Formats: sequence, C-alpha cells, structure tokens
Amino acid sequence: MASTLLSPGVAIQERDLTIGSIETVETNVGAIAGPFAKGPVLEPTRISSEAELLEVFGKPNENNYEYWWSAANFLSYGGVLDVVRVDSDNYTSNDGGSTTLAVKSTEDYEANYYTGAMAWHWAARTPGTLGNSLRVATIDAGADQVLTLDGALGTFTVGTLIEDVAQTKSARIYEWDSVTNKVSIIWVSGGSWTTSDVVENGATDLNVTAAVEWYDQQAVFSGLNWNSVAPRPGTSTYVSTRGGSKDEMHVVVYDVDGKITGTPLTVLEKLTYVSKAEDAKTPEGAQNYYPQAVLERSAWVYWGKHEEDAYDVSGNAAAVTNNLGADSTTAFDLLGKTTYTLANGADDYAITVGEVQTAYEEFADPETRQIDYLIMGPAAGSTSDAQAKAAKLITIASSRKDCMAFISPARSNVIGVSSSTDQTNNVVSFFESLASTSYAVFDSGYKYIYDRFADKYRWVACNSDVAGLCAAVTANGTPWFSPAGLNRGAIRGAIKLAYSPTKAERDRLYQKRINPITSLPGQGIVLFGDKTALASPSAFDRINVRRLFLVAEKTIGNAAKGVLFELNDEFTRSNFLNVVEPFLRDIQAARGLTDFLVVCDESNNPAAVVDANEFVAEIYIKPARSINFITLTFIATRTGVSFEEVVPRR
Repeated sequence: MASTLLSPGVAIQERDLTIGSIETVETNVGAIAGPFAKGPVLEPTRISSEAELLEVFGKPNENNYEYWWSAANFLSYGGVLDVVRVDSDNYTSNDGGSTTLAVKSTEDYEANYYTGAMAWHWAARTPGTLGNSLRVATIDAGADQVLTLDGALGTFTVGTLIEDVAQTKSARIYEWDSVTNKVSIIWVSGGSWTTSDVVENGATDLNVTAAVEWYDQQAVFSGLNWNSVAPRPGTSTYVSTRGGSKDEMHVVVYDVDGKITGTPLTVLEKLTYVSKAEDAKTPEGAQNYYPQAVLERSAWVYWGKHEEDAYDVSGNAAAVTNNLGADSTTAFDLLGKTTYTLANGADDYAITVGEVQTAYEEFADPETRQIDYLIMGPAAGSTSDAQAKAAKLITIASSRKDCMAFISPARSNVIGVSSSTDQTNNVVSFFESLASTSYAVFDSGYKYIYDRFADKYRWVACNSDVAGLCAAVTANGTPWFSPAGLNRGAIRGAIKLAYSPTKAERDRLYQKRINPITSLPGQGIVLFGDKTALASPSAFDRINVRRLFLVAEKTIGNAAKGVLFELNDEFTRSNFLNVVEPFLRDIQAARGLTDFLVVCDESNNPAAVVDANEFVAEIYIKPARSINFITLTFIATRTGVSFEEVVPRR
C-alpha cells in the first residue's frame, strides 16, 4: 500500500488478525445428576476433582454411593464434571423449628428467603441431615466489663446509670445476674473499673469484688473458644467516621457433634468484623453488612432474620437504634453472645425416575450449558425405570446434537444373574427398545470397586468409565481417536466385572450396538468396542467419528458466530476459509481425517442466498476410521521356493 506521507517520515499502521480466529472450545465436560448428601439442588455445579466433589456434594453413603462413584470415576480420567443434585423431599436444617423448609440453592434463597422476615435466624446452606450438625454463634462488642459485687444491686432496668462513690467514672447496666451478683456494664466515662471501686446505689454502696474484661469472660461459650476466633469486635472505621459505634460482630459456624469433620466443636468457618450497618463497607470497599457477607462468603449457612430485629438499621450507618439511653443514640444495639443450633434437616434418597429426568433437564439447553458427555450413572430399580432414564438422556443428547449419552444396562440385568447366557440375553433385551442414534454409547455392564469411605466393595456402572475414556483421549489432544482397546481402553479401578462376555457373546453384543467390556487374561479389563448406538451402517456408527464431528462442529460453529452481521461478500467468505482450513489441516496432521474440502464462495452463496441475509459454507470431511477387524494370514512355503514366486507383484 502506498504511503500516505507527503514528506519524509514514518507511517505506523495496525492490522488486526485476531478477528474471527479459531478459539479453543472446552470439549471435556461431563454431566451427571443424583441424590447427593449435600450441595445445591437443581443447580449445575462445575467439579474438577474428587476432592472438590467431596467438599461440595459430601461423602458417598449406602443410599447414593453408585452416583458418587460414577462421578468420581469420570473425574479420574481427566475431564471436568457438571453435577446436579436431584430435587426430592430433602429439607433444610434451621433454628426456627420448621420441618418442611427447603432452600434449594443460592438462586432460590435470593429469590424467596433473603427478606429478613423468616421464622428462623439461620439455615443450612443445603438441604439434608448434615445440616443438623451445624451451630451458629455470634458475638459483638457486648459489655465492656463484668463486675462482681458483694451484694444485690436492687431494682434496676437495662440502661440504668451507675457511678463509683468518687464519681470519677460511670457506666450503664448491660446485663444483670441476680444469682451471682454479677453486672455487665458499658463505660460511659472514666474507663475501666477495678476491685477498689465502690458502686453507689442509693443508701447502700456495694464493693466491687472482681472486675474482668467482658470478652475474656466469653473465652469458652457453648464449646466455642472465642479467644481463638478473633480479638473482641468493636467499631468499624466505616461506622466510626459516621458517628456510630459498636457495629462489629463475629459470626462462627461450627460442627457440634463431629459428623461433618470427625471432631466435635470444630470451627468450619468464621466471618470476623462484619457489620450491623446495612450500608457498611470494608476498607477495600466490599459489602460488609453481615447478612450480605454471609450470603457472599459462607459455605455453610444462610441468614434468615435479625435477633429480635435489633440489627435492623435503615441505610445510613449513623442512623442507628440503641437500648442504652438517650445519650447513646449513635451506638448499635448490643446483644452480646448468641448461639443457634440447627435441626430438622431431612434426607430423601428414594428418588423417582421423574425426579431424575427433571434433574437432567438442567442440561437440555446447549446455549446455557456446555457439555460433552451425558453420564447415566447407576441404572438401579426396575428395568423399565432404567430404560426410561436412558431414553431421557438419549433424547437430550440427540436434541442438543453436541454431546453424547453414555448408557449401561439395568443393574438387575447382570448383577445376581448366575448364567453368562442369561446376562447376555438381558443386556441385549435392555438395549433393543432404545432409539438408534449416533449421539449415544451403550456398554455391557458393571465393575467391582473398593469404596474407601465405607471400607467395602461396591458394584458401579461402567458408563462413567466409557465417558472417561473419551475424555482421556480428548485430554491428549486427539478426540478423534478410538477410546477402546489395549492402548486407550483400560478401565480404571476395576477389580472384576459382573459380566465379562466371551468371544461369541461379544460378537452378539457388538451386532446389537453394545460395546463389550471384558477381562482379558494378563491384559486387564478393557473396553472392547467403539460403536455408537446407531443401528444403520454409517461412518457415524463409530465413537471416534462422532467425536471428530462434534469437536469440529463446535469449534467451527463458534468461529462462524464472528461472521454474523458481517457483509456476505468475497472478503468475508475468504476470511472464513482462512480460519477454517488451517484448523482442519491441523486435525489432518494429527490423523483425525484423511482429507477435507471447504466450499464457501459464489457457488453456494448466490444472489438469492445473499438477498435472504444468509451465509452458506459446506465442509466435506473424510474421517479417519478405527480398525475393528484384523486379518493375519500366515503362509508356510517349502525351503527352496522363492518368495517372488508365491507373493504376487502389486
């Protein structure tokens, strides 16, 4: 291009080559739904490791171990997993006595419970019995000191002003214990009191026999050592600069009976120096109003209402209420120490097929949820229930057309069935009624694993392993490779199989779209087939071909979004070709396809297409095929025969 300079100089130009480039598409996301012990309900949560699965959804138990281990098995192959907890009759632990409270998720809480008008102060973050082990403790500045007197103070009301006989200091009464003759006070003037002080009380003066800091008195409260939590709360900078005081408080959540951590009274989380002021901010500018801080930062509880509404402040931190007298109008109400024990949480693991199907609906929309593998997990219950669950997953995958469903036969088809022939018949019968589709993969059964949480062995469906094998080849950068065979098809963590088909049985299964999982002597337990559930002969009846097209379609489809609203002319079509062809050449170089052709020109974008505001590109792909059948011919010849005589020239 000719320079725009009219005299000697330097012309600086920019050229943007980033527009319309191929972006990496996340292609290793599994999805599963089940009745987990904790976690949000009907809210897909991205899990990347077994440790995270344990943290978010709890441990496996006798009622849900197969779901849990299906999820953990998939994660072990290198993918990430979107997990949905099934919506059943699980109820949320709370301190308000409700036996039917069900706060399903943070979204549900914000929409329906974050009003400050609940019948409970605190509720567990997720439904279930695990929340019954939670206790919430709060503490604020409270009294400044606790004085022990040598006699009863007499008639008084909270807020009454008392002085020492020297009239050098004064205090307001915060709390009184008539049995122990202890009075909690808040300083008004003069500062700390000592045992040498004498309290004026009408005709009778009382000696202070002991005077201790109030916070030290709370060192151990309801099993919680406050001194180990944080120093005493007081007044935040935000509130003090606005004329207020004593707004700070600590909120602590702990495990009362040890059912969560294994050790009773273990602190699970602490939110320190949060504020009673609705408009409070941290020094960094973050929200510090304690209900909002709990919502944003707590992993264990939700807030329901204030204690006696005393913390309810109207916006401005200086416009506060108090109960300590007219000369303390800018001091927040002091409630001292409070504890709330949560109860009435309930589990329901007897989930119905309908509840499971509803949970999988969370993955139905490809625009809002990116997934690659729909994992069936256990096929428990009756055969018809398992088939209904499988059919739902196949429908979702076939409708989305960007993922695959992984299905195992019903548990009762292979476990507890003594005859291998009967197992084969059961498995074939189970899959016969399921739809023909290239967006699903069928396998033959269950594996035996060790459950370290229960210290026992369990049967678990293999569909999560087959999905995991696909994730493993994808993690290696070759999603178009077959996940089967000795090189890439080893099933992890399997001790034995419930059903290991023979060669003849494998032949029958394979003809029925079912991929056998078999135990090969000296070679381990292996996926020994790579068919999709497509009944008719096609390139798409193999997993590697379907995965190749899914990856290519997702990636090129995302790139095509950059063409939207551009002009349908030679420049745009050329740019599109320059993006797609290098991507396909990379796949070809990695052995994913043998050849390709991209047509995007006037031949398929004539005037009629342009006038209709359409854009057409045709992408022809010759996929690489996996080897399923090997013929080895061994020929014996006489010693004197030349190989040229018996081997035909080609």
